[in-house]
Amino acid sequence: MRISRNRISFRDNFDCHRRNATAVFELEIGVRTHFAGHPVYVPKELTMNLMVTTRITGLAAVLASTLLAACGEHSTTPSTETLTVYEDKPTLKLLDLGPPGNSPGDVYHFFAPLHSSPGGPVTGEVFGSKTLIKMATDTNPNLETRATVLFFIFANRQDQIVALGATDYPPTAGEFDAGQPVARAILGGTGKYMGARGQVASTRNADGSYTQVFTLLK
Repeated sequence: MRISRNRISFRDNFDCHRRNATAVFELEIGVRTHFAGHPVYVPKELTMNLMVTTRITGLAAVLASTLLAACGEHSTTPSTETLTVYEDKPTLKLLDLGPPGNSPGDVYHFFAPLHSSPGGPVTGEVFGSKTLIKMATDTNPNLETRATVLFFIFANRQDQIVALGATDYPPTAGEFDAGQPVARAILGGTGKYMGARGQVASTRNADGSYTQVFTLLK
């Protein structure tokens, strides 16, 4: 009797596996036939799962493309505001530190009135300094590098913009050559310029005055 029960159990397991294998094979044939363009029977539960999965996948693709498009538009088209002021020829004073002559740490201090139009009324002031940070070299003896910080002050000193940058200068002059704009980073501001960022392009004119063009990111 024990041998008979084992034989029956073995036969039942074999039949079960055979039925499962047959069902899998028939389902595989059905799916392949479906994708080949022939109508086949698919269980309702499987059909619903496929529909839900397809809809979720499609929705995710639409959301992803929308987010990517929005990010691309934001990064490639920043909004800016331009402000132009006109600076008189500045007054400079050299503070020669260390050994006489050019040496790291030497600094020019300067200031000048600002105007909203050439020759117009005074609308502000600029103060700043230029500190020698790199001496001229044998391979480039006509240029040295100075770190320049500028404070543009408007509206009774309530509205201010601070800018900073490293610029090449002739070793024998306190200012760079005329006609070449020099860009410096805007570090921030106060009042109406609180949180300002962008750059200011400084162009020295032939008469020693400057045109300062601010490009502010909104």
